[in-house]
Amino acid sequence: MSRLEATALPAALTRRFVTVDDPRWRQCHASTVAVIGGSPVVAWFAGTREGTPDNRIWLSDPTGVHALDTGRDVAHWNPVLAPDPSEDGVLWLFAKAGPRISEWVTLVTRTRDGGVTWDPPRELVPADRSGGRGPVKNPPLATPEGRWLAPASVEHWSEPARWEPFVDVSADGGATWSRAPIPVDRAALRGAGHIQPSLWLGPDGPVALMRSTEGHAHRAVSGDGGVSWSAAAPTGLPNNNSGLCAVALPSGRIACVHNPSSQDWGSRCPLVVSLSDDDGMTWRQAAVVDDGVTPVDPTVPLVLAPRARPGFVPGDAGVVTSGVAEFSYPTAVIDGFDLLITYTWQRRGIVLARLPLSLLEES
Repeated sequence: MSRLEATALPAALTRRFVTVDDPRWRQCHASTVAVIGGSPVVAWFAGTREGTPDNRIWLSDPTGVHALDTGRDVAHWNPVLAPDPSEDGVLWLFAKAGPRISEWVTLVTRTRDGGVTWDPPRELVPADRSGGRGPVKNPPLATPEGRWLAPASVEHWSEPARWEPFVDVSADGGATWSRAPIPVDRAALRGAGHIQPSLWLGPDGPVALMRSTEGHAHRAVSGDGGVSWSAAAPTGLPNNNSGLCAVALPSGRIACVHNPSSQDWGSRCPLVVSLSDDDGMTWRQAAVVDDGVTPVDPTVPLVLAPRARPGFVPGDAGVVTSGVAEFSYPTAVIDGFDLLITYTWQRRGIVLARLPLSLLEES
């Protein structure tokens, strides 16, 4: 596939709404997807806007679309779905809860019937008030050594803001966790730093690719199975300080779904897939997932409201935005011969997209 071809949606791409314009909320965001029993389960948070107390975790599963009852009357954020690394048919759901990002605690629950019923949610690390443990956006990675690596980060929003990436490591199937910091050269930063890693297993061990305030995604590697990490270093992948998700393809090539802008808090359109043949150091754009013009469903208009304007006002209480022109925050997993992607659509909906792996492996 040429660079010119990568400016249009591939004919083989299919997209559908998981939810859109649901009257039970005004905005939805931060979707996650996993395949269990041959069917995708999708989760996201939704409420008045990001960070408001009415935000809850919502699920699309075999029973329909419904809210998860955590027993907490507080804002919920960033669900992460992950199949159990050692027990078939068990699906984990991690989520953040708290009035502010810096005050997050991580909740966890499990289902054994494809999302029909869930265990009572509990704190992943009881009494931990460090700002969140376990996966913060993207799913954990199982290693050959039997560890489960959760891509994690915390955000401190006092002036100056300081973001700290790390990997939470479990050697006992998710029962207990220990933090493995990803070192950051603070003197080289112009902004808060790096958050929300995405993990894959490279030829030399686990690799982390991180969202950044620095215009490009940053990368770190581990030579000991995730116990310790190299310092975060810039890559050639543009990053607009918005979430990304990277996946190792069967060939070993890496695919990353992201917004291809280098402006901090920049445009979240288009949403594309880029490829790397050197374990995440250099990248080339290969496919467009959403161009902000081609409708997912011709009966659903793209414009949120005539007077709405794009843009983001970030803060500890969450990002304030109209959602106009936003196609962002993807999660991607491999499902058979396809790359399965979910993403935010104008904060009005969640889209499920399928892209054949053959298109990415042969380009």
